[in-house]
Amino acid sequence: MIRQIIVEPSGYACLNMGDVAMMEVAVARLRGLFPHAAIKVVTACPDRLSSYCSSVTPMSAEARKAWLSSRFLIGSLYQKLPKSLSYPLRKLERELWLQRPQISDFEARIKAKLLHRSFLSPSRFRTRLAGADLLVVSGSGMFNDAFADSAIPLLDELESALRTGVPVIAFGQGIGPITNPLLLAKARAVLPRLKLIGLREARTGLPLLESLGVPRDRIYLTGDDAIELAYRRSPECLGNRIGINLRLADYAETGNDMADTLREPLLHVAQSLHASLVPVPISFHKADSDVASFKQLLGVEYKNSYVSIKTPEDAIRLIGQCRVMVTGSYHGGVFALAQGIPVVGLVHSPYYEQKFTGLQEQFPNGCRILDFRRPITPEEIRNAVSEAWNSADQSRESLLVAAACQVELSRAAYRAAGIQLGLNAVPEGQMDSSAEWAATRAT
Repeated sequence: MIRQIIVEPSGYACLNMGDVAMMEVAVARLRGLFPHAAIKVVTACPDRLSSYCSSVTPMSAEARKAWLSSRFLIGSLYQKLPKSLSYPLRKLERELWLQRPQISDFEARIKAKLLHRSFLSPSRFRTRLAGADLLVVSGSGMFNDAFADSAIPLLDELESALRTGVPVIAFGQGIGPITNPLLLAKARAVLPRLKLIGLREARTGLPLLESLGVPRDRIYLTGDDAIELAYRRSPECLGNRIGINLRLADYAETGNDMADTLREPLLHVAQSLHASLVPVPISFHKADSDVASFKQLLGVEYKNSYVSIKTPEDAIRLIGQCRVMVTGSYHGGVFALAQGIPVVGLVHSPYYEQKFTGLQEQFPNGCRILDFRRPITPEEIRNAVSEAWNSADQSRESLLVAAACQVELSRAAYRAAGIQLGLNAVPEGQMDSSAEWAATRAT
């Protein structure tokens, strides 16, 4: 009997609309599968979480961090040791802290007094985790080199849950690239023990999971969980605008030079197509704010076009007014393609190359890629946008069919998980019964 479910979302602050969308879908489907279970979501912002998922209980991300954060007892000495010694020492140290959360309690209590804030118990977090009937990792793109510092503690958490007999399932995952030796070793030790992994794409993620030892029958190819959120809201016809999103962030390996390269070609092609440019922010984090990148890209602030974006649905509706989406954000692409709108993906790293090549495979003929790791000419940018614009009518229906197929594959993974966890059968409509985001396609 599943009575207690803990959800590990992709983001704790609820400031990225792609992360929020995947969390919303996961919570709604879990609620449909296990209507009597208590669902707890790890968060740093309980109030913001409740505005998206009102029926869940928050769990402290700060207490989690205090428990799982790396401690380097011999400090910079790690950097001076050969890898053959430093890796085993780090592993031994992490094991000490993971198995003795009361040490974290002591440290957290001291910090709370010094900073005059409430004490959040790491050991209580671990106790709640051990008492759960199911741990779910909702859709994310965390298991890769770009986010190794977050992925390794998450894998530590999953391993701790597995040790206490808590089954772990991951839905809607983007996996890789992974070359970091610590992350690679941890992924190889933990991921094969998950009951089920829903994978966004097969091109690179599938061979990587298989190389890590994950049994093929535990891997479900599903696409992104958030596809359903956008597909259900796809308009009856294409819009006449060009949506734009530019992700300037360290993990994307992008900088202001990309904005400078894009500016004139985008303005030129918009003018030639008699279309307006519509900035569509996905991330509102200070460190990678899409709002800040628009000013860098266009030289002005377009507040009126996105001031009303408070939910993933708001971003989806704004993209739905477009005929083409030019995006550096993966979920800017997901929200467009799921509504039958072609995408021009902006790439400057192996991480984002994998994201957008995955979308290319999942949505044939719907995603063109501009790889800024080589010189990109203004003509290439203009041509990519123009080609997407001119092919939009022709590709729309096939993109919607691809979206519908992935919705069903994603739902099938949840149904399979339910059966693995003891449900005799999962009727098709059951996951709709309490979906907080459920809506029919716009008319």
